[in-house]
Amino acid sequence: MKLLESVPLFKQLEIINRLSFFHDFTLSERQVLLESFSHLYLVQKDRHAFKRFEKDNRLYIVLSGEFLILKQDNDHDLGRVGPGEFLGEGAFISNRERSTSARAVKDSIILAITPDALTRLPNVIREKIKDKLIEGMSLRIAKLNEFVEAHS
Repeated sequence: MKLLESVPLFKQLEIINRLSFFHDFTLSERQVLLESFSHLYLVQKDRHAFKRFEKDNRLYIVLSGEFLILKQDNDHDLGRVGPGEFLGEGAFISNRERSTSARAVKDSIILAITPDALTRLPNVIREKIKDKLIEGMSLRIAKLNEFVEAHS
């Protein structure tokens, strides 16, 4: 993973303005988040954003590209995550080691937020991020239920 330090703020805003994850955020809230509380990373194709058992508790929001979520031997595909979706919420919320790996299907850009940064965000932004996490996790549970029902 390579930290992207030279991406101008207007370009970062242009990217996140297209994603449904940020639709409920005002322009100033998006700007505060990008300027003070997050980092952008480039993950090249076939590289990992994180690996199973790592002690990395950052939340990653996919801005561009796509990731394969893998369990155990890196061959067991659990699904794909694309722009506007997030990775690493389990370790982020519970401060535990990673239970899966995330490998880039193509060159991808992710926005990283630490638990500490989340606690320092203004309440309105923090609550919007939490709402998006709950919404996204709820959708994942619904998809999992459909999968289980279809294979029972």
